[in-house]
Amino acid sequence: MKLKPQFMLVTALVFIVTAGAVSWLVRTLAEGIIEQWAPRYITKQTLYDKSRTLQPILRELALSRQLATSNTIKQWARSPQNESLQAIALDELENYRQNFQDKSYFVALLSNGHYYHNNALDEFRGKEFRYILDPSKQEDSWFYNLIEQKRDIHINVNPDVELGITKLWIDVLIKDGEDILGMVGTGLDLTTFLNSVVEEVEPGIHSFFIDHAGAIQLHRDKAMIDFGSVMKSKTDHKAIDLIFDNKNDLDVIYQLMHELESGDTQVVTTFVDMHGSRQLVGLVYLPEIDWYKITLIDLSIFLPVSHFTKIVVVFIATLLIALMLMNLVLNRLVLNPISELDKALVLFEKGQNPKSEITNRRRGELGRVINHFIQMADAVLQSKRDLELKVQERTAELERLTQIDPLTELYNRRGMAEQIEASLNRAEREDLPLGLLWIDIDWFKDINDTYGHSAGDESLKAIAEVIRETIRSYDMAARWGGDEFLVLLVNVDESELAQLAERLCLQISHHEFSDRFSISVSIGGSMYVKGQNIDTLLQNADQALYKAKDNGRNGFYINQIKALGTNGIHDESNI
Repeated sequence: MKLKPQFMLVTALVFIVTAGAVSWLVRTLAEGIIEQWAPRYITKQTLYDKSRTLQPILRELALSRQLATSNTIKQWARSPQNESLQAIALDELENYRQNFQDKSYFVALLSNGHYYHNNALDEFRGKEFRYILDPSKQEDSWFYNLIEQKRDIHINVNPDVELGITKLWIDVLIKDGEDILGMVGTGLDLTTFLNSVVEEVEPGIHSFFIDHAGAIQLHRDKAMIDFGSVMKSKTDHKAIDLIFDNKNDLDVIYQLMHELESGDTQVVTTFVDMHGSRQLVGLVYLPEIDWYKITLIDLSIFLPVSHFTKIVVVFIATLLIALMLMNLVLNRLVLNPISELDKALVLFEKGQNPKSEITNRRRGELGRVINHFIQMADAVLQSKRDLELKVQERTAELERLTQIDPLTELYNRRGMAEQIEASLNRAEREDLPLGLLWIDIDWFKDINDTYGHSAGDESLKAIAEVIRETIRSYDMAARWGGDEFLVLLVNVDESELAQLAERLCLQISHHEFSDRFSISVSIGGSMYVKGQNIDTLLQNADQALYKAKDNGRNGFYINQIKALGTNGIHDESNI
């Protein structure tokens, strides 16, 4: 056998054995480093998050406690019918409202169940008395449950049905000695608080909060939050068993929670298996609010072993070059060209053109290799640029498709919700009028049942086209679901909203959908009122839609005005 084949065989054998050994060693070392380093990281991160979480709550809690111990509030709670005491107490509550972060407060008196509230907009000045708590109502049971528990403070996420708001509530009992007189407190905007304390700082890391019973109190996915947990039985809680699917892991988490209560340690960590992925769990106890903060690190995302692959690649490349340098005889013909080629590879790895590192034109086999590499690098870099451009274009197109209904090519529910939310934010900032129309096809089920779903689909597409042709270019329309459409109009008044609704009713009722049937629609409209959220705006439009249907369909109804017929005359008859 010739020397060259022998050399290549020995070199390949050394290379394979060494590469395999180094790969195994680096992987083992990487896993060991991860297991030792990750708990230290999560401990520091968890303690930092604890401080960051408590900072906004403790200030509000201190103010709420101070308010609950006010002699003025206690005297009023003892004699809630005394108007002079009430006036003094409301003045003091207003002073506290200005100091609360959310600029809002609530007071609930046990003796008569009266509930007082004012918000950041000061819209309840002079009418702070909102409603009377009723122990027989499910939505008011939170108050009486907390009174029965006799806990001085309680923090929970709960929707207030009467006020139409959902917040992180801070509740503090009003006590005179051992007597419980009522409850005071404030709230923190849930969305703002979630964004500040449970947002995903880095991929693979997320946090959430649970109470003493394991019920989820704060989570970046609002659907996971156990709203109003104080009103529920233990079996109805949205608890951590929704997150940890392994019972053994779940038992370990509860055991660590009890360990934290002893106060001997600040942070505890453990490894769990979740959905086939190994994750590190960090727990910290917040005794000030009796909550636990749980931080999860998905090790396969946060610090994958593949990050250490570069070490293997660099080592193998270095070994390969060393073997070649030791055995090559002609330094000028081999070593220098390889060095140039190595530098060119580094530039190429960084995405730069490697031509600047090739200083001399080489002949022979090595020269041809270098020339082929330069040509390949040019082609690869150009392909990379083309691919990145295509990926950007495809990503933009996919994002657009996620917001478009494929049948009507209008916005879908998700896309329209984002447009409404953005428009509401702009309207709030710039004081712009907005109007919303909720369109529902009359007797659409009969069309599907009688003429088939294909006829129904064609009708939906035709109605979508009528809507597109009728509204202005900067207005937005969507298929909200099934046979329902939404139209969001920017910079309109109630009269213009009614005119568009009338025009849509006429256009659709006169449109020739088929020689077998005709179609009409019922439309409910609502004007945006400053301070409304998307749910309230949709609810108002939906209620108006029901009014239009009750008035005989093939017509419209705008908020509280009577339905307008297609001839523009106010009436409540069928149109």
